[in-house]
Amino acid sequence: MTEFKLNNGQGIELTKDGILIKGDYISLEGSITIVKNDTTASITEETKERVIATVVSIKDEGTSKDKTIEDVTATLNDRVSNLEAKVTTLVRDIDSKLISERAKTDQKIANPYSQLANGK
Repeated sequence: MTEFKLNNGQGIELTKDGILIKGDYISLEGSITIVKNDTTASITEETKERVIATVVSIKDEGTSKDKTIEDVTATLNDRVSNLEAKVTTLVRDIDSKLISERAKTDQKIANPYSQLANGK
């Protein structure tokens, strides 16, 4: 079941089996079209001022708002963790290359005549 609030404040519930109007009244202004399948619903609300189209996932358990927030938070946390790991690896690689280049530079400064001896 997924709870959805229309722009006029009317609440509806979307399930894989149907669409339910929440509350004790129906107050629909303008044109509302809901097309659904087992997993999503496309809701188009048309008034004199605007047309709003929304695609909503239909969840079998709990409200989609709570599930969506949890899903998005988990996904974002995973992405942040992956980015942190990549950044750490890149910084480590850069540090390693800088240390290597610094060692080469220090060697050239310490022994400037070695290049001449080697024909460089």
